[in-house]
Amino acid sequence: MKIAVLTLTRDRLDYTKHCFATLRRNAGCDFDHYVFDNGSTDGTPEWLVDEYKPKKMTSARSNLGIHTALNFLLDDMDLADCDLVVNVDNDCEVVTPGTLHRLAEVILADPEQLLLLSPLIVGLRNRPPVRWIETVHGARVGITGQIGGIFMPIPPLLLEEGFRFDESAPVWGGNDELLSATVKERGGTVGYLLDWEANHYLTTEGQAADKPEYFARRVREGGPPL
Repeated sequence: MKIAVLTLTRDRLDYTKHCFATLRRNAGCDFDHYVFDNGSTDGTPEWLVDEYKPKKMTSARSNLGIHTALNFLLDDMDLADCDLVVNVDNDCEVVTPGTLHRLAEVILADPEQLLLLSPLIVGLRNRPPVRWIETVHGARVGITGQIGGIFMPIPPLLLEEGFRFDESAPVWGGNDELLSATVKERGGTVGYLLDWEANHYLTTEGQAADKPEYFARRVREGGPPL
């Protein structure tokens, strides 16, 4: 399997350092990491280039938004050379060893099946509820209405058809809602791999207490406070 991980960064270098370390430690497989920095001023671009050394690093002078940045990465990489593309946020603390490998195994088990799956995310303020549980290719999956963008594979079938995110959407989010709705409209499965976990680092409330200026800026850009 050849897996590409996409991550967007914007300041919070301490979160990036910690969470990238957990991703590498607990992925369970090799992956190519593509990073897009949305105007960080705290040394994030310099650390990424000089120390982390992703497969490819792109920097913007200001915040272009989640949709535009993800589309740039998708257009700038060789999708034909990837079996699976996964968006992993820089505040995603990967907990269970082998998480990325297992996710890829389940999603790629049937090339014709449309699956949008995530490890179970702990620490979110409003995590989508599990409606029922199914077994999918040997994995327990909690079916939900949507998954969040914190750890979000983009189904290969959609990328083959040219799927891209909505650049007219607000800069702060909505990419996860769009992808989840697209998969559900196509009759696909959306849910959590219940036996694999990742944390929203420090929890939502913990992040708000730790970096209130980050959330205040998001409100100024039209996003919710939490």
